[in-house]
Amino acid sequence: MRKFWMTTLLATVMGLSGCTVFGVKNPPNLKSSTSAEQYESIFWTAVKAKNWQVLPGMLGANVMYSAGGKVLSKDQVEPYLQGLNLADFTITGVVVKPNGPDMSLSYTLQVSSAGGSPQTYTAISVWQQVGSGWILIAHTEQPQA
Repeated sequence: MRKFWMTTLLATVMGLSGCTVFGVKNPPNLKSSTSAEQYESIFWTAVKAKNWQVLPGMLGANVMYSAGGKVLSKDQVEPYLQGLNLADFTITGVVVKPNGPDMSLSYTLQVSSAGGSPQTYTAISVWQQVGSGWILIAHTEQPQA
């Protein structure tokens, strides 16, 4: 009988302390992320937060960023994104296709500007693995009808 109560007590203590065994799960960041899909989300989160110092390190030196009917160079991407005045974004329907050190993503991007109505785009991004991180080397977004 004593063995039964000791086992019950031990099981109860383990059950109650189980929620403290694992720490709080932090959202992915540039150092902890291992997927291009997470990098895409981190990229748009940085734009939303107006965290402009992060973006240059996420863009390849020869990035091709197509938006608004123009192909932007690395120096033009940040001013374009600042001009969006992004209030919120949603990424849905992500399809990831690996290709060697590259990851191609196609997805639906919905962006809301401050004071504006939401706009929906079909987007494609290509992320290239460099060392232990990723850089955006190509992006295009086309408005959905």
